[in-house]
Amino acid sequence: MNTRIRRRLFAPVILTYALALVGCPVNPATGERQLIIYSERQEIEMGLAGAQQVEQIYGLYDDQALQDYVDGIGQELAAASEKPGLPWHFKVVDDPIVNAFALPGGQIFMTRGILSYFTSEAEMAAVLGHEIGHVTARHSAEQMSRATVAGLGVGVGAVLSSDIARYQGVLSAGLGLMFLKFGRDDERQSDDLGFRYMSTVGYNPREAADVFTMLGRVTQAAGGSSLPGWLSTHPDPGERVQRINQALDSLERAGVQVTGEVGRDRYLRQIDGIVFGENPREGYFEGQLFLHPDLAFKLQFPDEWQTQNTKMAVAAVSSEGDAIIQLTLADAANARQGLQAFVADSAIQQRGSSSSSTLNGMPAASTYFYASTPEVQLAGLGVWVEYNGVVFELLGYTLASKLQQYDGTFQSSLGSFDRVTDSEVLNVQPRRIELVTTDRNMTIEQFAQRHPSTVSLTTLAIINGVETGAMISAGTTLKRVVGGPEGR
Repeated sequence: MNTRIRRRLFAPVILTYALALVGCPVNPATGERQLIIYSERQEIEMGLAGAQQVEQIYGLYDDQALQDYVDGIGQELAAASEKPGLPWHFKVVDDPIVNAFALPGGQIFMTRGILSYFTSEAEMAAVLGHEIGHVTARHSAEQMSRATVAGLGVGVGAVLSSDIARYQGVLSAGLGLMFLKFGRDDERQSDDLGFRYMSTVGYNPREAADVFTMLGRVTQAAGGSSLPGWLSTHPDPGERVQRINQALDSLERAGVQVTGEVGRDRYLRQIDGIVFGENPREGYFEGQLFLHPDLAFKLQFPDEWQTQNTKMAVAAVSSEGDAIIQLTLADAANARQGLQAFVADSAIQQRGSSSSSTLNGMPAASTYFYASTPEVQLAGLGVWVEYNGVVFELLGYTLASKLQQYDGTFQSSLGSFDRVTDSEVLNVQPRRIELVTTDRNMTIEQFAQRHPSTVSLTTLAIINGVETGAMISAGTTLKRVVGGPEGR
Protein backbone atom coordinates (compact mmCIF):
# COMPACT_ATOMS: atom_id res chain seq x y z
CA MET A 1 0.00 0.00 0.00
CA ASN A 2 1.24 3.50 -0.85
CA THR A 3 2.53 5.13 2.37
CA ARG A 4 0.75 8.41 1.57
CA ILE A 5 -2.54 6.55 1.19
CA ARG A 6 -1.90 4.69 4.44
CA ARG A 7 -1.26 7.91 6.30
CA ARG A 8 -4.51 9.34 4.98
CA LEU A 9 -6.45 6.24 6.02
CA PHE A 10 -4.97 6.11 9.50
CA ALA A 11 -5.26 9.84 10.21
CA PRO A 12 -9.00 9.79 11.12
CA VAL A 13 -8.43 6.78 13.39
CA ILE A 14 -5.56 8.51 15.20
CA LEU A 15 -7.56 11.73 15.49
CA THR A 16 -10.58 9.88 16.86
CA TYR A 17 -8.38 8.19 19.45
CA ALA A 18 -6.87 11.56 20.42
CA LEU A 19 -10.33 13.07 20.82
CA ALA A 20 -11.35 10.19 23.03
CA LEU A 21 -8.36 10.95 25.27
CA VAL A 22 -9.02 14.69 25.34
CA GLY A 23 -12.77 14.46 25.72
CA CYS A 24 -15.25 17.32 25.29
CA PRO A 25 -14.68 19.77 28.14
CA VAL A 26 -17.41 21.90 29.68
CA ASN A 27 -17.03 25.58 28.81
CA PRO A 28 -17.35 27.73 31.96
CA ALA A 29 -18.96 30.58 30.04
CA THR A 30 -21.71 28.55 28.39
CA GLY A 31 -21.97 25.49 30.64
CA GLU A 32 -21.92 23.31 27.51
CA ARG A 33 -19.58 20.55 26.37
CA GLN A 34 -17.53 21.38 23.28
CA LEU A 35 -15.44 19.49 20.77
CA ILE A 36 -12.11 21.32 21.12
CA ILE A 37 -8.78 19.90 19.90
CA TYR A 38 -6.84 23.16 20.30
CA SER A 39 -5.28 24.24 23.57
CA GLU A 40 -5.84 27.71 24.96
CA ARG A 41 -2.18 28.47 24.22
CA GLN A 42 -2.71 27.51 20.56
CA GLU A 43 -5.76 29.77 20.40
CA ILE A 44 -3.75 32.66 21.79
CA GLU A 45 -0.93 32.10 19.28
CA MET A 46 -3.35 31.89 16.34
CA GLY A 47 -5.13 35.03 17.48
CA LEU A 48 -1.90 37.00 17.83
CA ALA A 49 -0.72 35.90 14.38
CA GLY A 50 -4.07 36.81 12.83
CA ALA A 51 -4.07 40.17 14.61
CA GLN A 52 -0.72 41.07 13.05
CA GLN A 53 -2.10 40.51 9.58
CA VAL A 54 -5.30 42.43 10.34
CA GLU A 55 -3.20 45.41 11.40
CA GLN A 56 -0.93 45.15 8.35
CA ILE A 57 -3.79 44.95 5.87
CA TYR A 58 -6.35 47.29 7.42
CA GLY A 59 -4.17 49.43 9.67
CA LEU A 60 -5.08 50.88 13.05
CA TYR A 61 -6.98 54.15 13.27
CA ASP A 62 -4.54 56.96 14.00
CA ASP A 63 -6.01 58.32 17.24
CA GLN A 64 -4.26 57.02 20.35
CA ALA A 65 -6.76 58.62 22.74
CA LEU A 66 -9.61 56.77 21.00
CA GLN A 67 -7.60 53.52 20.96
CA ASP A 68 -6.96 53.82 24.71
CA TYR A 69 -10.61 54.59 25.37
CA VAL A 70 -11.91 51.54 23.50
CA ASP A 71 -9.27 49.27 25.05
CA GLY A 72 -10.12 50.55 28.52
CA ILE A 73 -13.82 49.71 28.14
CA GLY A 74 -12.96 46.35 26.63
CA GLN A 75 -10.57 45.46 29.44
CA GLU A 76 -13.24 46.26 32.03
CA LEU A 77 -15.72 43.98 30.29
CA ALA A 78 -13.16 41.19 29.81
CA ALA A 79 -12.31 41.31 33.52
CA ALA A 80 -15.96 40.48 34.22
CA SER A 81 -15.86 37.44 31.90
CA GLU A 82 -14.97 33.83 32.68
CA LYS A 83 -11.53 34.31 31.08
CA PRO A 84 -10.05 37.45 32.67
CA GLY A 85 -6.50 36.10 32.38
CA LEU A 86 -6.36 35.99 28.57
CA PRO A 87 -4.08 38.55 26.87
CA TRP A 88 -7.02 40.73 25.83
CA HIS A 89 -6.48 43.52 23.30
CA PHE A 90 -9.16 45.83 21.91
CA LYS A 91 -8.25 47.90 18.88
CA VAL A 92 -9.89 50.16 16.29
CA VAL A 93 -9.04 49.40 12.67
CA ASP A 94 -9.11 52.12 10.04
CA ASP A 95 -12.00 50.73 8.03
CA PRO A 96 -15.29 52.44 7.15
CA ILE A 97 -17.55 49.39 7.17
CA VAL A 98 -19.88 48.76 10.11
CA ASN A 99 -18.15 45.79 11.70
CA ALA A 100 -16.54 44.22 14.75
CA PHE A 101 -14.88 40.83 15.05
CA ALA A 102 -13.00 38.60 17.47
CA LEU A 103 -9.97 36.40 16.89
CA PRO A 104 -9.22 33.48 19.20
CA GLY A 105 -7.41 34.14 22.45
CA GLY A 106 -8.69 37.66 23.14
CA GLN A 107 -7.91 39.80 20.07
CA ILE A 108 -10.93 42.06 19.49
CA PHE A 109 -11.28 44.60 16.69
CA MET A 110 -13.84 47.29 15.98
CA THR A 111 -13.91 49.43 12.86
CA ARG A 112 -14.06 53.21 13.00
CA GLY A 113 -17.12 52.70 10.81
CA ILE A 114 -19.18 51.09 13.56
CA LEU A 115 -17.94 53.63 16.11
CA SER A 116 -19.41 56.41 13.95
CA TYR A 117 -22.87 54.88 14.31
CA PHE A 118 -22.94 54.26 18.07
CA THR A 119 -24.59 56.97 20.16
CA SER A 120 -23.43 55.88 23.62
CA GLU A 121 -20.70 54.09 25.53
CA ALA A 122 -23.21 51.43 26.53
CA GLU A 123 -23.93 50.63 22.88
CA MET A 124 -20.22 50.14 22.27
CA ALA A 125 -20.01 47.98 25.41
CA ALA A 126 -22.82 45.77 24.08
CA VAL A 127 -20.85 44.99 20.92
CA LEU A 128 -17.54 44.57 22.76
CA GLY A 129 -19.29 42.20 25.16
CA HIS A 130 -20.70 40.23 22.25
CA GLU A 131 -17.23 39.79 20.74
CA ILE A 132 -15.78 38.83 24.14
CA GLY A 133 -18.52 36.20 24.24
CA HIS A 134 -17.22 34.63 21.02
CA VAL A 135 -13.81 34.26 22.70
CA THR A 136 -15.00 32.95 26.07
CA ALA A 137 -17.40 30.54 24.34
CA ARG A 138 -14.43 29.43 22.17
CA HIS A 139 -16.54 29.55 19.02
CA SER A 140 -13.53 29.88 16.70
CA ALA A 141 -11.69 26.96 18.30
CA GLU A 142 -14.81 24.83 18.11
CA GLN A 143 -15.32 25.62 14.43
CA MET A 144 -11.70 24.93 13.58
CA SER A 145 -11.82 21.69 15.56
CA ARG A 146 -14.87 20.48 13.68
CA ALA A 147 -13.30 21.49 10.37
CA THR A 148 -10.12 19.61 11.24
CA VAL A 149 -12.03 16.48 12.22
CA ALA A 150 -13.94 16.69 8.93
CA GLY A 151 -10.68 17.16 7.02
CA LEU A 152 -11.77 20.53 5.63
CA GLY A 153 -9.01 22.84 6.85
CA VAL A 154 -9.38 26.59 7.27
CA GLY A 155 -8.73 29.47 4.92
CA VAL A 156 -7.69 30.15 1.37
CA GLY A 157 -4.29 28.57 2.11
CA ALA A 158 -5.79 25.19 1.23
CA VAL A 159 -5.68 26.29 -2.41
CA LEU A 160 -2.51 28.36 -2.67
CA SER A 161 0.82 27.69 -1.00
CA SER A 162 2.32 30.21 1.39
CA ASP A 163 4.84 31.22 -1.29
CA ILE A 164 2.03 32.32 -3.59
CA ALA A 165 -0.44 33.46 -0.92
CA ARG A 166 1.50 36.67 -0.39
CA TYR A 167 0.57 37.66 -3.93
CA GLN A 168 -3.11 37.33 -3.19
CA GLY A 169 -3.29 40.75 -1.58
CA VAL A 170 -6.82 41.08 -0.19
CA LEU A 171 -7.28 37.31 -0.23
CA SER A 172 -4.45 36.63 2.23
CA ALA A 173 -4.68 33.12 3.65
CA GLY A 174 -3.65 34.33 7.09
CA LEU A 175 -6.95 36.15 7.50
CA GLY A 176 -8.93 32.91 7.42
CA LEU A 177 -9.62 33.25 11.14
CA MET A 178 -11.29 36.59 10.59
CA PHE A 179 -13.70 35.15 8.05
CA LEU A 180 -14.88 32.15 10.04
CA LYS A 181 -18.66 32.08 9.84
CA PHE A 182 -20.33 31.58 13.18
CA GLY A 183 -23.69 29.86 13.25
CA ARG A 184 -26.73 31.73 14.42
CA ASP A 185 -26.83 29.74 17.65
CA ASP A 186 -23.28 30.95 18.34
CA GLU A 187 -24.37 34.53 17.65
CA ARG A 188 -27.34 34.26 20.01
CA GLN A 189 -25.07 32.75 22.64
CA SER A 190 -22.63 35.66 22.25
CA ASP A 191 -25.54 38.11 22.50
CA ASP A 192 -26.50 36.55 25.85
CA LEU A 193 -22.91 36.59 27.13
CA GLY A 194 -22.42 40.20 26.03
CA PHE A 195 -25.67 41.14 27.78
CA ARG A 196 -24.31 39.50 30.94
CA TYR A 197 -20.91 41.20 30.78
CA MET A 198 -22.22 44.72 30.14
CA SER A 199 -24.77 44.36 32.95
CA THR A 200 -22.12 43.07 35.36
CA VAL A 201 -19.91 46.14 34.91
CA GLY A 202 -22.84 48.51 35.29
CA TYR A 203 -24.01 49.45 31.78
CA ASN A 204 -27.71 49.74 31.00
CA PRO A 205 -28.52 46.59 29.00
CA ARG A 206 -31.42 48.35 27.28
CA GLU A 207 -28.83 50.02 25.06
CA ALA A 208 -28.05 46.65 23.44
CA ALA A 209 -31.43 46.75 21.74
CA ASP A 210 -30.58 50.14 20.23
CA VAL A 211 -27.50 48.63 18.57
CA PHE A 212 -29.58 46.07 16.71
CA THR A 213 -32.15 48.69 15.78
CA MET A 214 -29.35 50.78 14.28
CA LEU A 215 -27.95 47.81 12.35
CA GLY A 216 -31.38 47.08 10.94
CA ARG A 217 -31.72 50.69 9.77
CA VAL A 218 -28.29 50.57 8.13
CA THR A 219 -29.37 47.47 6.21
CA GLN A 220 -32.67 49.04 5.21
CA ALA A 221 -30.93 52.21 4.05
CA ALA A 222 -28.74 50.08 1.80
CA GLY A 223 -31.89 48.68 0.20
CA GLY A 224 -31.30 45.29 1.74
CA SER A 225 -28.68 44.65 -0.93
CA SER A 226 -25.77 44.56 1.47
CA LEU A 227 -25.50 43.85 5.15
CA PRO A 228 -23.18 45.61 7.57
CA GLY A 229 -20.21 43.34 8.20
CA TRP A 230 -21.44 42.61 11.72
CA LEU A 231 -24.70 41.21 10.31
CA SER A 232 -23.34 38.90 7.61
CA THR A 233 -24.08 35.70 9.57
CA HIS A 234 -26.14 37.08 12.41
CA PRO A 235 -29.83 36.60 13.22
CA ASP A 236 -32.25 39.25 12.02
CA PRO A 237 -31.83 42.52 13.99
CA GLY A 238 -35.55 42.62 14.75
CA GLU A 239 -35.38 39.16 16.27
CA ARG A 240 -32.43 40.21 18.43
CA VAL A 241 -34.26 43.31 19.68
CA GLN A 242 -37.21 41.09 20.58
CA ARG A 243 -34.98 38.62 22.48
CA ILE A 244 -33.36 41.44 24.47
CA ASN A 245 -36.70 43.01 25.32
CA GLN A 246 -38.00 39.63 26.47
CA ALA A 247 -34.95 39.22 28.72
CA LEU A 248 -35.48 42.71 30.15
CA ASP A 249 -39.16 41.99 30.80
CA SER A 250 -38.22 38.78 32.63
CA LEU A 251 -35.82 40.69 34.86
CA GLU A 252 -38.42 43.32 35.68
CA ARG A 253 -41.04 40.68 36.47
CA ALA A 254 -38.51 39.16 38.85
CA GLY A 255 -38.23 42.52 40.61
CA VAL A 256 -34.86 43.47 39.15
CA GLN A 257 -34.56 47.17 38.36
CA VAL A 258 -33.00 47.43 34.88
CA THR A 259 -30.85 50.53 34.98
CA GLY A 260 -27.22 51.40 34.49
CA GLU A 261 -24.69 53.68 32.83
CA VAL A 262 -25.35 54.95 29.31
CA GLY A 263 -22.49 57.40 28.82
CA ARG A 264 -23.86 59.23 25.79
CA ASP A 265 -22.04 62.55 26.08
CA ARG A 266 -18.79 60.94 27.22
CA TYR A 267 -18.86 58.64 24.19
CA LEU A 268 -19.69 61.37 21.70
CA ARG A 269 -16.77 63.49 22.91
CA GLN A 270 -14.45 60.57 22.18
CA ILE A 271 -15.55 60.24 18.55
CA ASP A 272 -15.69 63.97 17.81
CA GLY A 273 -13.64 64.42 14.62
CA ILE A 274 -13.51 60.74 13.64
CA VAL A 275 -13.28 60.06 9.91
CA PHE A 276 -16.67 59.05 8.51
CA GLY A 277 -16.95 56.68 5.56
CA GLU A 278 -14.17 56.06 3.08
CA ASN A 279 -11.02 58.11 3.57
CA PRO A 280 -10.30 59.36 0.05
CA ARG A 281 -6.74 60.36 0.99
CA GLU A 282 -5.90 56.65 1.04
CA GLY A 283 -7.48 56.00 -2.32
CA TYR A 284 -11.04 55.75 -3.54
CA PHE A 285 -13.07 54.46 -6.46
CA GLU A 286 -15.10 56.36 -9.00
CA GLY A 287 -16.80 53.43 -10.62
CA GLN A 288 -13.92 51.10 -11.54
CA LEU A 289 -11.36 53.90 -11.65
CA PHE A 290 -9.12 53.93 -8.58
CA LEU A 291 -7.71 57.31 -7.57
CA HIS A 292 -5.07 57.88 -4.89
CA PRO A 293 -4.59 61.54 -3.90
CA ASP A 294 -1.61 61.04 -1.56
CA LEU A 295 0.35 58.98 -4.08
CA ALA A 296 -1.11 60.90 -7.05
CA PHE A 297 -1.85 57.94 -9.32
CA LYS A 298 -4.85 56.29 -10.95
CA LEU A 299 -5.63 52.80 -12.23
CA GLN A 300 -8.61 51.53 -14.21
CA PHE A 301 -9.95 48.12 -13.16
CA PRO A 302 -12.09 45.94 -15.46
CA ASP A 303 -15.85 46.39 -15.47
CA GLU A 304 -17.84 44.17 -13.12
CA TRP A 305 -14.75 43.02 -11.21
CA GLN A 306 -15.06 43.16 -7.42
CA THR A 307 -12.64 45.75 -6.05
CA GLN A 308 -11.13 46.30 -2.61
CA ASN A 309 -8.68 48.82 -1.21
CA THR A 310 -6.55 47.96 1.84
CA LYS A 311 -3.45 49.38 3.50
CA MET A 312 -1.22 46.92 1.64
CA ALA A 313 -2.82 46.66 -1.78
CA VAL A 314 -5.64 47.67 -4.05
CA ALA A 315 -7.02 44.73 -5.96
CA ALA A 316 -9.88 43.38 -8.03
CA VAL A 317 -11.19 39.85 -8.54
CA SER A 318 -12.96 38.76 -11.71
CA SER A 319 -16.68 38.11 -11.57
CA GLU A 320 -15.93 34.39 -12.02
CA GLY A 321 -13.38 34.48 -9.19
CA ASP A 322 -10.62 33.04 -11.35
CA ALA A 323 -8.39 36.09 -11.96
CA ILE A 324 -6.85 38.86 -9.86
CA ILE A 325 -5.35 42.27 -10.60
CA GLN A 326 -3.53 44.03 -7.78
CA LEU A 327 -1.25 46.97 -7.13
CA THR A 328 1.25 47.23 -4.28
CA LEU A 329 4.47 49.11 -3.56
CA ALA A 330 7.67 47.20 -4.34
CA ASP A 331 10.72 47.30 -2.08
CA ALA A 332 13.10 48.27 -4.86
CA ALA A 333 15.18 51.21 -6.04
CA ASN A 334 13.90 51.06 -9.61
CA ALA A 335 11.56 49.15 -11.89
CA ARG A 336 14.19 46.67 -13.11
CA GLN A 337 15.14 45.75 -9.53
CA GLY A 338 11.48 45.27 -8.67
CA LEU A 339 11.07 42.80 -11.52
CA GLN A 340 14.28 40.95 -10.65
CA ALA A 341 13.30 40.58 -7.00
CA PHE A 342 9.92 39.19 -8.04
CA VAL A 343 11.26 36.52 -10.42
CA ALA A 344 14.01 35.58 -7.92
CA ASP A 345 11.31 34.05 -5.71
CA SER A 346 11.54 30.25 -5.77
CA ALA A 347 7.84 29.92 -6.58
CA ILE A 348 8.03 32.20 -9.63
CA GLN A 349 9.23 31.24 -13.11
CA GLN A 350 9.73 33.89 -15.77
CA ARG A 351 7.88 33.21 -19.02
CA GLY A 352 9.79 34.59 -21.99
CA SER A 353 12.05 37.58 -21.71
CA SER A 354 11.42 40.73 -19.72
CA SER A 355 11.30 44.17 -21.25
CA SER A 356 12.28 47.64 -20.07
CA SER A 357 10.46 50.63 -21.50
CA THR A 358 8.14 53.38 -20.30
CA LEU A 359 4.52 53.39 -19.27
CA ASN A 360 2.73 56.67 -19.92
CA GLY A 361 6.13 58.38 -19.81
CA MET A 362 7.33 56.67 -16.59
CA PRO A 363 10.24 54.15 -16.48
CA ALA A 364 8.83 50.61 -16.42
CA ALA A 365 9.73 46.94 -16.69
CA SER A 366 7.44 43.99 -17.39
CA THR A 367 7.37 40.23 -17.77
CA TYR A 368 5.01 37.29 -18.02
CA PHE A 369 5.40 34.65 -15.32
CA TYR A 370 4.30 31.26 -14.02
CA ALA A 371 3.69 30.52 -10.34
CA SER A 372 3.46 26.84 -9.44
CA THR A 373 2.03 25.11 -6.37
CA PRO A 374 1.36 21.40 -5.78
CA GLU A 375 -2.33 22.05 -6.40
CA VAL A 376 -2.44 24.56 -9.25
CA GLN A 377 -0.37 26.48 -11.77
CA LEU A 378 -0.92 30.20 -12.14
CA ALA A 379 0.26 32.52 -14.90
CA GLY A 380 0.18 36.25 -15.31
CA LEU A 381 1.67 39.57 -16.29
CA GLY A 382 3.74 41.80 -14.01
CA VAL A 383 4.61 45.47 -14.54
CA TRP A 384 6.89 47.63 -12.36
CA VAL A 385 6.71 51.41 -12.66
CA GLU A 386 8.92 54.16 -11.19
CA TYR A 387 6.97 57.22 -10.12
CA ASN A 388 7.45 59.90 -7.47
CA GLY A 389 10.44 58.16 -5.94
CA VAL A 390 8.74 54.77 -5.40
CA VAL A 391 8.24 51.61 -7.45
CA PHE A 392 4.72 50.32 -8.04
CA GLU A 393 4.18 46.60 -8.62
CA LEU A 394 1.17 45.72 -10.77
CA LEU A 395 0.22 42.06 -11.19
CA GLY A 396 -2.51 40.36 -13.15
CA TYR A 397 -2.74 36.59 -12.79
CA THR A 398 -5.07 33.66 -13.29
CA LEU A 399 -4.97 29.91 -13.86
CA ALA A 400 -2.29 29.08 -16.44
CA SER A 401 -4.93 27.59 -18.69
CA LYS A 402 -6.79 30.93 -18.75
CA LEU A 403 -3.94 33.35 -19.34
CA GLN A 404 -4.79 33.82 -23.01
CA GLN A 405 -8.40 34.57 -22.04
CA TYR A 406 -7.38 37.31 -19.60
CA ASP A 407 -4.21 38.62 -21.25
CA GLY A 408 -5.94 41.51 -23.02
CA THR A 409 -7.70 42.51 -19.79
CA PHE A 410 -4.43 42.44 -17.86
CA GLN A 411 -2.63 44.53 -20.47
CA SER A 412 -5.42 47.11 -20.59
CA SER A 413 -5.80 47.49 -16.83
CA LEU A 414 -2.11 47.45 -15.93
CA GLY A 415 -1.37 49.78 -18.83
CA SER A 416 -3.86 52.34 -17.47
CA PHE A 417 -1.59 53.23 -14.53
CA ASP A 418 -0.95 56.96 -14.80
CA ARG A 419 -0.38 60.20 -12.91
CA VAL A 420 -3.18 62.22 -11.33
CA THR A 421 -3.00 65.98 -11.98
CA ASP A 422 -6.62 67.00 -11.28
CA SER A 423 -6.50 69.40 -8.29
CA GLU A 424 -10.02 68.37 -7.21
CA VAL A 425 -8.75 64.81 -6.75
CA LEU A 426 -5.40 65.79 -5.22
CA ASN A 427 -7.02 68.09 -2.62
CA VAL A 428 -10.00 65.94 -1.59
CA GLN A 429 -10.45 65.54 2.17
CA PRO A 430 -12.32 62.93 4.22
CA ARG A 431 -15.63 63.48 5.91
CA ARG A 432 -15.56 63.78 9.68
CA ILE A 433 -18.00 63.71 12.58
CA GLU A 434 -18.59 67.09 14.21
CA LEU A 435 -20.68 67.62 17.34
CA VAL A 436 -23.38 70.28 17.71
CA THR A 437 -25.54 70.95 20.79
CA THR A 438 -29.07 72.00 19.90
CA ASP A 439 -30.21 75.38 21.27
CA ARG A 440 -33.92 74.67 20.83
CA ASN A 441 -36.33 71.81 20.23
CA MET A 442 -36.09 70.63 16.62
CA THR A 443 -36.45 67.66 14.30
CA ILE A 444 -33.51 66.08 12.53
CA GLU A 445 -34.77 67.72 9.32
CA GLN A 446 -34.57 71.15 10.96
CA PHE A 447 -31.16 70.29 12.40
CA ALA A 448 -29.91 69.38 8.91
CA GLN A 449 -31.14 72.71 7.55
CA ARG A 450 -29.43 74.73 10.29
CA HIS A 451 -26.26 72.56 10.36
CA PRO A 452 -25.84 71.02 6.88
CA SER A 453 -24.08 67.68 6.51
CA THR A 454 -22.38 66.03 3.54
CA VAL A 455 -24.39 62.84 3.99
CA SER A 456 -28.04 62.09 3.30
CA LEU A 457 -30.78 62.91 5.80
CA THR A 458 -31.38 59.17 6.22
CA THR A 459 -27.75 58.57 7.21
CA LEU A 460 -27.80 61.60 9.51
CA ALA A 461 -30.85 60.24 11.33
CA ILE A 462 -29.32 56.78 11.72
CA ILE A 463 -25.97 57.94 13.13
CA ASN A 464 -27.87 60.04 15.69
CA GLY A 465 -30.27 57.27 16.63
CA VAL A 466 -33.36 59.36 15.90
CA GLU A 467 -36.32 59.03 13.58
CA THR A 468 -37.18 61.61 10.94
CA GLY A 469 -39.97 63.88 12.12
CA ALA A 470 -39.35 63.16 15.81
CA MET A 471 -38.77 66.12 18.12
CA ILE A 472 -35.31 66.40 19.67
CA SER A 473 -35.00 68.31 22.94
CA ALA A 474 -32.93 71.46 23.29
CA GLY A 475 -29.49 70.81 24.76
CA THR A 476 -29.06 67.47 22.96
CA THR A 477 -25.64 66.78 21.44
CA LEU A 478 -25.99 65.59 17.86
CA LYS A 479 -23.56 64.51 15.16
CA ARG A 480 -23.22 66.17 11.80
CA VAL A 481 -20.86 65.10 9.00
CA VAL A 482 -18.65 67.73 7.43
CA GLY A 483 -16.05 67.74 4.68
CA GLY A 484 -15.57 65.28 1.87
CA PRO A 485 -17.05 65.47 -1.60
CA GLU A 486 -20.60 66.81 -1.49
CA GLY A 487 -23.34 64.31 -2.29
CA ARG A 488 -21.10 61.25 -2.49
